[in-house]
Amino acid sequence: MVTLPPIYPGLLSAIEQSTDFYQRVAQVLWGQLDVERREQHTSCVELFYRLHCLAPSASICEDIVCQALLHRDKAVRLEALHRFSVLWHLTRENQSNRTMSLNRSFDRSLCVVVDCLNSPDGSVSAAAQCWLVRALSLQDVVRILEPVLLLLLHPSTQRCTIQCVKQNLTAGLNSRSRSTTKGSTGAMATSTQPDEGTLGHMILVDREALWGELERDPEATNPAADSTGVSCSESEATEGEDELEEEEEEEEEEESEHTESADTSGAQVSTENSSSAPYGCSIEEGGVVSCLRRVESEHTQASDSLSSEEDDLECEAVAQSHLLKQEREKREVIDSLFRHVLLYPVPGGWPRLLHGLALLDSLLRSSAQRPLVDALSSTSLDTSSAAHLNLVSNLLQRHQQAQDGRGFHGRLLSPTSSPSIPPSLLIELLVSLCLRFLHSHYPSYLTLGPRELQGNREVQVKSVGVLTRLVTQLGCMVQGQGDSSTQREAGVGPEAIRKLLAGCKVQQYALLTLSASMYISQRGVEKDSAMGCLNLFDEQVGLSEESLVNLGGGQEQYPLQMELLKLLQALIVLEYYVWPGGSATPASSAMKQEWQTGVLFSQSIKAAQYVQTQPITAQGMFVSAAARALQPQYGYAMHPHWVALLCSSLPYLGRSLGIIVAPLITQICRNLDELVKQYDHNGGKATQSSRKENIAPDYPLTLLEGLTTLTHHCLLDNKKSLVACDPAGVRNARNAVIVELPHMFSSMALLWGVVKREESQRRCSDSAQTTRHASTSVYFRSSKILRQRVLEFLTPLTGQYGVQLMASVGAVWSSWKSKRHTTNKVSVLNSHLTIVDLVKSLGTLHTDNILQMVKEVVKKPHQIKGDQKSTLVDIPMLQFSYAYTQSIPAQALQENVAPLLSLLRESVQLNLAPPGHFLLLGILNDFVNRLSNLDNKKDTRDLQEVTQKILEAVGGVAGSSLEQTSWLSRNLEVKNQPQVCSKNAISNVHSSQASTMVSSSAPSVYSVQALALLAEVLAPLLDMVYRSDEKEKAVPLISRLMYYVFPYLKNHSAYNMPSFGAGAQLLSNLSGYAYTKRAWKKEAFELYMDPLFFTMDVSCAPHWRSIIDHLLTHEKTMFKDLMSMQSSSLKLFPTAEQKPMLLKRQAFAMFSGELDQYHLYLPLIQDVSDVPCSYAADLPTAPHLPLANYGHRTGEEQLPP
Repeated sequence: MVTLPPIYPGLLSAIEQSTDFYQRVAQVLWGQLDVERREQHTSCVELFYRLHCLAPSASICEDIVCQALLHRDKAVRLEALHRFSVLWHLTRENQSNRTMSLNRSFDRSLCVVVDCLNSPDGSVSAAAQCWLVRALSLQDVVRILEPVLLLLLHPSTQRCTIQCVKQNLTAGLNSRSRSTTKGSTGAMATSTQPDEGTLGHMILVDREALWGELERDPEATNPAADSTGVSCSESEATEGEDELEEEEEEEEEEESEHTESADTSGAQVSTENSSSAPYGCSIEEGGVVSCLRRVESEHTQASDSLSSEEDDLECEAVAQSHLLKQEREKREVIDSLFRHVLLYPVPGGWPRLLHGLALLDSLLRSSAQRPLVDALSSTSLDTSSAAHLNLVSNLLQRHQQAQDGRGFHGRLLSPTSSPSIPPSLLIELLVSLCLRFLHSHYPSYLTLGPRELQGNREVQVKSVGVLTRLVTQLGCMVQGQGDSSTQREAGVGPEAIRKLLAGCKVQQYALLTLSASMYISQRGVEKDSAMGCLNLFDEQVGLSEESLVNLGGGQEQYPLQMELLKLLQALIVLEYYVWPGGSATPASSAMKQEWQTGVLFSQSIKAAQYVQTQPITAQGMFVSAAARALQPQYGYAMHPHWVALLCSSLPYLGRSLGIIVAPLITQICRNLDELVKQYDHNGGKATQSSRKENIAPDYPLTLLEGLTTLTHHCLLDNKKSLVACDPAGVRNARNAVIVELPHMFSSMALLWGVVKREESQRRCSDSAQTTRHASTSVYFRSSKILRQRVLEFLTPLTGQYGVQLMASVGAVWSSWKSKRHTTNKVSVLNSHLTIVDLVKSLGTLHTDNILQMVKEVVKKPHQIKGDQKSTLVDIPMLQFSYAYTQSIPAQALQENVAPLLSLLRESVQLNLAPPGHFLLLGILNDFVNRLSNLDNKKDTRDLQEVTQKILEAVGGVAGSSLEQTSWLSRNLEVKNQPQVCSKNAISNVHSSQASTMVSSSAPSVYSVQALALLAEVLAPLLDMVYRSDEKEKAVPLISRLMYYVFPYLKNHSAYNMPSFGAGAQLLSNLSGYAYTKRAWKKEAFELYMDPLFFTMDVSCAPHWRSIIDHLLTHEKTMFKDLMSMQSSSLKLFPTAEQKPMLLKRQAFAMFSGELDQYHLYLPLIQDVSDVPCSYAADLPTAPHLPLANYGHRTGEEQLPP
């Protein structure tokens, strides 16, 4: 019996090749799926599906569907979406049947519909999303994802662990028995080229052809494919060996650069303590960082011992060996960043991966992402219940088999022989696949074009994006689970998510990839520095993991790092909700649990490798990366993204808050300072460090906003935060940020100086009527916004941390003053005025608040941690107060008399260094000169009291160079020691380089300055403080002050000349006020009659002329008594010199007066002038006395011949 087919093969072939029968039938059946023929839908769909399976090409029926779905007419597209929905739902039974699961499916049409999920047309997008929600509710998630999984698991995307490749390459290179298999790479690449459809560039997977390819014998088809890169690598290494020998010198330079780069990042990078993948070879654990330190110490000890016991050659040999060992350890640290890497044996698989990941991204970006993730989390990979997963499961096992280094094609090995555990849920499969794509690279020995490298980078970026969306949705689901019933309904609880993250090692691979990417950016490899030109095998170090990976350039890593930071942000939030928190424990064990938690956190934060039991925020890898992230060598383009990540993660950092924030704030301030430095010295031109890449114009604003967020979160109460922060972490962070306040205020002051200069230049340009103002820097063009951001940073801190902020002002004031050797005095003065202007611009700080906070700082000066040592800020704080009171108007000073007097009163009672008392006197003098009359009697009394105390304190400093003549004696004399002369005491009050190391108990070096200051301000100050009817109250105070002055005037030694001149000036100024004569006239006259009176510097003569003139003027009979004085009264002089010395003083008295002042006493003067010639001849000549120059004033006043 012979069975004949209804249509002979020849006729069927003619129908296929010469007619459009299939297209016409498909078009008719597709047209029957409209709304009017619902009763025919079932039969039409069955016929349409059979036609699709029997058609000579899978694109015949798909073209009909895709043309309708992509039609320009919106109505046609909406109708096509409805028909596809009918087709999708009615073919569910057929495609779920195991006997028909190998048949064709509508993959391309499904891809078009998935693309419609995010269509800009709202109605098209809504229709596609309605289909997706309905399909997910009917458990169609496997049908939807099957084409995507077939793309992601295609044989062209197979990978192998870097350990297997390294092992095979090392064995092949050592034996030198390479087998040349040239052309195998091209054959494999050709066999894995994607199939293009007739519409667009949709990549298809032919299931029948794929099954056939998998079942073939690998030795008969493609021996290179099963070697997973070994044969290919050996052939490539053989072909490039000649080129490697020609470029030997370049290799040595590049390897030395790699070693140097390890110095900056080697101590920070992390090491992998397990296999590079769930299926890879195990790696020996080791403390690389501690080993580095041990090697360095051993090298030092060995060098010291050998240098004393053995010869130099032996010592040098030992040192060289230790140095080589240290280099190996550094290489180990770097290679540990790449032990998790997977390598593609051949290029060409990235288009399929990109297409599959793009479809996944479209599904996750739709409004149905919540039901999609629910379905992924609840759907298992059991092939017995889902026939669609047969091919997917087969491909998954082969990928795991290839990753273990046992080949991809051919017969499958038994599952028990594989060390890996296959994923059990769809979400586990997707997460693990994305992670594999993330750390998959092309090997350095493959000859690749730029498109392959760029394609793989796009695959990595896309896979991280898909992971981020999955993790973000899981976080939203966990946050929305208010009770256990909701968790049971959702099917995704915290425990399940924890197991998912731990099983797939999501956090570990994310941190490892980020660290490796940052290392590549820091190393700065150029695109044209091909890694294949490096010598893969070093006889001393061995084959390094880094040399096996084609890393690409530094800036090419930025897109991947940006996506990784988004993933880390989502993971940090998710970990906060799913990580096991503090359960209800008895009070007795609460302290023990807290102690254990602290110990584990401390161990984790210091670990160089990933610690499984700790969240990301407690990982040393993350903290290290965050601390280094804003350094310039890691790329300015990444700084805004790091700032955004850390600012958004602040509530979730817990105990790590202070550890992460402190170095971040320091680096932000350094970067801002560097920009201002460029603005000052280079006119905003880029320096060598920033010329390699473009810096965004809003870069300083971005940093400033991030600094504001970080600081305010740590210092201010965040009542609006929905996340409960760790109290201990916030407290530690607050202390750490307060320590950084001086640096932050310094940066704000520098930015404020830029703002003031920009505004000044703008005003000048406006006054000159120019068209526009051209800023010298592109970063500071928006000075108004910069001004606003600076004030927004500082203003909220003035309430709760005003005293700390004011202490920071003093620290910055002192630090800028200490840098005077690098700048001139004018720039230092301008910078100090900038600080004053910035403090005045803070709207919440009024004058009384500022004076109150200054008083608190001076009373209890905060120890500010500086570059080298801690410094007190009391003196700089008073210097700021002096400049501040000078800058405010008299009206504001009038309204704040009481706070200012309170500041002076309490400050003078402190154990200040002498410059502090000088500053108090300067502030008081400026205050009195600007406000001569005080209406309030209480304020007047307080002013007199404060004046008395301050003057006594300065007087004590003035007398610090005196000592008692004998024990229990009140008489004082000048110490025999050098004295420092001060030219202008008032100006030195503001700009004094007062060292806080000089205490008030040893202020003798300031005695001359104290005398000079009293000489300038004492007399006018007392005259204004004490009214006309209160002048006598000042006499006792003057007497006490003169008690310290007269000993200097009695000493005519050369070393005392600075104090003598200052004391003479002080007495001269005081003598001009008649009410003060009781305090000094007796002592002044005694000094006048002193035998050494005329032994003085020429600069002191004008002061003494004034003193003697005032002495004789205030006492009406004094001149007459002097003229009538007998020489015998000068008992201090020898008898022979009494008459000449008296005559000299009488002449100086007349010389001190004004013109014709003593003409009424002319007869008395003439009697005095009748001196014998012998006396006149005996007048000694005193070359140090410049009176001869003044003898021409009048004939009466000239000395007699």
